[in-house]
Amino acid sequence: MRPKGAAPVKRFMPWIIAGAIGLIVGIAFLIWLFSYFGIWPIVLDIVLIGTSLVSLVLLALLAYAVFMLIRTILTIRRELTPVLESVKETTETVSETAKVASTFGVAPTVRTASALVGAAEAASVILGRGHVRTRVQKRAQRRQEVEREMRARGDLNGVGG
Repeated sequence: MRPKGAAPVKRFMPWIIAGAIGLIVGIAFLIWLFSYFGIWPIVLDIVLIGTSLVSLVLLALLAYAVFMLIRTILTIRRELTPVLESVKETTETVSETAKVASTFGVAPTVRTASALVGAAEAASVILGRGHVRTRVQKRAQRRQEVEREMRARGDLNGVGG
């Protein structure tokens, strides 16, 4: 399958070859001409002057590019600093909000729940059997009750005793 741009190149290929041959013939003619008339020192001076002028133009373009790069960096810095300050301020606000929520929302709830659980245990000691049961004891009792229920239904399959 031929690439999409291949047809125009193939169509102009004879012109490209003719141009390359013409360029080679022209350079050979100039070499003969300069040698015949003995003007190589003049040609050398012209080439050096042209090269130095091109070099000066490229140096000026490079200086302009560096100037534009510095200007772009300063513009980005000037525009980015307020954004970063805003992000910092937002982060501090979120942090303070979390602290306030913890202080006024979570901490009182935990204290209230702790007080209620303590009061319930105290009430069970005073009004109940007279001793405090630990969570482990409560879980063990619940597990024994579940095993009794399963044994009554026949669901234990030899597990438990």
